[in-house]
Amino acid sequence: MAQLDNHYLKYHADKKKRIEERGEKCYGTAPEAMDGAIELLEELCDYLPERYPTMFQKTPTGITNTITHETFNITQRPLPEDPMATAARLIQDDLALMFERPDGEYYLLAGAILLAGFWRLSDKFGMPLSEIHTSGDVPQFREKLQRGMMNFFRRLKPEEPVLRNNYFIQVDDSLAWSHSIGSEDAETVSWNTADKNKAIEHHFFRSERQSLRRLPRSGAVVFTIRTYFEPITEIVKEPYVPGRLASAIRSWGDDVSRYKGKEKYAEVLLEYLDRKHEEQVKAGLEVDKEDEARSYPL
Repeated sequence: MAQLDNHYLKYHADKKKRIEERGEKCYGTAPEAMDGAIELLEELCDYLPERYPTMFQKTPTGITNTITHETFNITQRPLPEDPMATAARLIQDDLALMFERPDGEYYLLAGAILLAGFWRLSDKFGMPLSEIHTSGDVPQFREKLQRGMMNFFRRLKPEEPVLRNNYFIQVDDSLAWSHSIGSEDAETVSWNTADKNKAIEHHFFRSERQSLRRLPRSGAVVFTIRTYFEPITEIVKEPYVPGRLASAIRSWGDDVSRYKGKEKYAEVLLEYLDRKHEEQVKAGLEVDKEDEARSYPL
């Protein structure tokens, strides 16, 4: 379930602004998914006051955020707003709900994707899992991942959440939407529009911590997507990170490189990472002890 940290108020303000400015382009719930979306909201209203009692208080009709002084009524019908939007206001994560239909496929039928950076809920809403990944050109999905992912989804249990991490390089400082790849309202967006080899100060490390679990009542699979967003110039201060990140980027195959826009930033970024790695080595970094020190998720 969601984890909150000292950046909470910034994320909360960003999400509130996105809900107000972009509305249902960023969130929505299909009629058949309403029960699952309400179930997720109810679970959050139970979980958050238990996990973060100084921030949230349970009320007879829902929950109060004692930091932002917001109170949410989740019992009235119809609800004051889409349950996915309300859920998104409570936590730092983006949220997506997948539902299995009689054809055995899982469909994206509810979501609040407010800080995704590179993808839009409106492009994927209503799609089956397989089409979501192929429409986004996820490398090797059809060849290597599709069947395994379908089986993985069917085996998910409410009591056994699964965690995974991924990362991207971004060449602008916008958490909500990476405007380097085009306007959020453009018909299509791609790395082709990004400026090449911008100064290192424009490079950011974007990492997602994703959790997946099944909701017990509706059977929906809920994704929580928590994005961490830091300047490259900051993360290179961590021991081993410059060398590890440079090695990881060099290991990408052609398909992953295209997907992650490597051609647009590799020259500047790798030169900088190599230089910072050498500085660490000269300052006494013991490269052969990297495995013992690993603590940064790449």
